[in-house]
Amino acid sequence: MSVLYLTKDLFLSSRVCSLARKLGVTIDVVASTDDYMASEEISLVIIDLGLPALDVENLIGNVREFAGASKIIAYGPHVDTTLLSAAERAGCDRVLPRSQFNQQIEEILKAVTSSV
Repeated sequence: MSVLYLTKDLFLSSRVCSLARKLGVTIDVVASTDDYMASEEISLVIIDLGLPALDVENLIGNVREFAGASKIIAYGPHVDTTLLSAAERAGCDRVLPRSQFNQQIEEILKAVTSSV
């Protein structure tokens, strides 16, 4: 089981990767689904809604195609309620403001290890 993390944010992704390693979680960080080649079953997909030129509905559809029933968590700026709502409507299991995601990263990754 692994985590797929879609982001271009090097600062936050390094923190997430560090926590994942500490918890024994395999994580792949990519800038788009085009950059991903599945190496094992994905248990969680994390999407940074701050990705440039993001088509939320299309992206979530693509993720569902190759990740199946994996949980999808998306996060974005708390002030962009339109974007956060679009992610919810597109089918994300959980949508968080960036600050809340940042606070809950370890808890989110621990949930991956407990579901294996």
